[in-house]
Amino acid sequence: MKLTRLFAITTLVLLTLIGLMLTRIIFTEWSAYQSSRNGLEAMLVAKKAMVLAEKVSFERGPANGVLGDADTPDAAKRARLAQARAVSDATMNDLVATLNAQGRHDQAMQAVQKAQAQLTAARKEVDLVSALPRANRQPERVMGAVHEMFDVIPVIMEAVTILSRDAEEAYPRYADALVGARLAAELREYAGRLGSQFTAALTEQKPLGEVEKQGIQVLRGRIEQLRILIELPTHTRETDERILEAVREMEQRYFGDGLAFVAEVERASVEKRPYGMDTAEFAARYVPDMASIVQLRDVLISMAIEGSQKRNAEARRTLLSMALVGVGALLVVAAVFLAIRQRVLRPLLGTTRVLVDIARGNLDTEVPPAERGDEIGDMLRAVAALKLSSQERRRLEEERDNLIGELRQMSSTDFLTGLLNRRAFAGIAEAQIASARRHGSALALIIFDIDHFKRVNDQHGHDAGDSVLVEVARIARATFRTEDFVGRHGGEEFVVLAPHCDLAAAHALAERLRETIEAAAIALPDGQAQKVTASFGVVSMSRPGDNLDTLLHGADRALYAAKQAGRNRVTDGATRVAA
Repeated sequence: MKLTRLFAITTLVLLTLIGLMLTRIIFTEWSAYQSSRNGLEAMLVAKKAMVLAEKVSFERGPANGVLGDADTPDAAKRARLAQARAVSDATMNDLVATLNAQGRHDQAMQAVQKAQAQLTAARKEVDLVSALPRANRQPERVMGAVHEMFDVIPVIMEAVTILSRDAEEAYPRYADALVGARLAAELREYAGRLGSQFTAALTEQKPLGEVEKQGIQVLRGRIEQLRILIELPTHTRETDERILEAVREMEQRYFGDGLAFVAEVERASVEKRPYGMDTAEFAARYVPDMASIVQLRDVLISMAIEGSQKRNAEARRTLLSMALVGVGALLVVAAVFLAIRQRVLRPLLGTTRVLVDIARGNLDTEVPPAERGDEIGDMLRAVAALKLSSQERRRLEEERDNLIGELRQMSSTDFLTGLLNRRAFAGIAEAQIASARRHGSALALIIFDIDHFKRVNDQHGHDAGDSVLVEVARIARATFRTEDFVGRHGGEEFVVLAPHCDLAAAHALAERLRETIEAAAIALPDGQAQKVTASFGVVSMSRPGDNLDTLLHGADRALYAAKQAGRNRVTDGATRVAA
């Protein structure tokens, strides 16, 4: 075979290979560009969903004003409510139109449609209650209308979460800003709920009831938790000054002025002084301070959107440049291959090997230095840029995996009681038992459950049962030592691991908790007080072979014996302590 023919065949084969590789690179960049564009669109519509949550939450202020209105309707209050509803509807319609136009977020659309239906029903209830004579507006009916408005927001936030997740997948580096914006939106909602707790009291001009007091405390705790989650990532040198300024503004206006005003109204309730305001005046004073929370949310989401827009523009430029470089490289190689075989062919083969390595995920491959100023140099620089881009993407994926790991670690807590969940307790208990066995120290395990708990649910509802579980968990945390581990074992059953504690001491701890539970009057959501008792099974390590399963089994048997003996008592299991 002639050399020219062989060279022509070789040229054809090499051009085909290079064409395939460039096609792969361009396809990869095109996919990255499409993903970045979709992520940016999801981020923009997520912002609209957050604004919708804000507007619906804001609507509760005028709604509360109408619920606390006198028998003769105040036209100004009705006008404010109508205006707030119009703003909510316009925002809702804009979000629905955007979701329909994009056509990719079916789950988010379902959540928004559900929220739309719930909002209509909640408004109807507000109108029905506000139409009653003021003397007939029972606190339960008023707060029922308020809570129906509350229930709209979690459904909207479900759509926010779905859309934010799509955006975070495309832009992992802005996940913190998106999470912060979502937390700020949630903080705005809980701040609004805190103000709504005063609706019934201000309507009747009476002191806060126990349910409202308990609700206020729970909401304060959630608000403080969200405050910590939002501000914690800002304690770094890299935090943008715009975020810091927004945080300072929120601290001064809401956590300073706003919560101070709420505290003053609470003091008036405790001291049974006249409030000097109705629900509309309360909202007019309290709501403006919440604007600082919305401002922080907007700063966070705006920064994420700005960064995403830059990334999207970079992806588009990279796609175009890679396409141009690819086409140019093919044309150059086809035109000059015969003339510069030694100068072009060998570097091209080397570059092909680098591209194959990158395509296979080997990002440690060495890219030849691009010192030349011709097309081969351009190709080498493009490959180096591709390698850097791939390395950056892998780093972002690792950061995302680390974040997922941190979120998984947060899942070790029982969502209702705040205690360790069963899985987390088991892991801690096995480590503590192994340590006690190595050092020969005492260790006890206590299992207890609430007697006749099903009756509480049957007679008062599952919300009342949840209140009982939360209060029993609180009492348990307060009763046991700081070094003890308290977990929710399942349903109404709890488990405690007490290191450095023998059977007698564990029995005394259990007895003290039993007496405290028996003496407690637990406030239920309907305003009633519920008395409950608990039965306890106590065991300690008594054999070298004891493990978590044997201790749990022994404690279960002791608990069963306590129930058989009439409940509301502490029963011991094993009596020997391991040497």
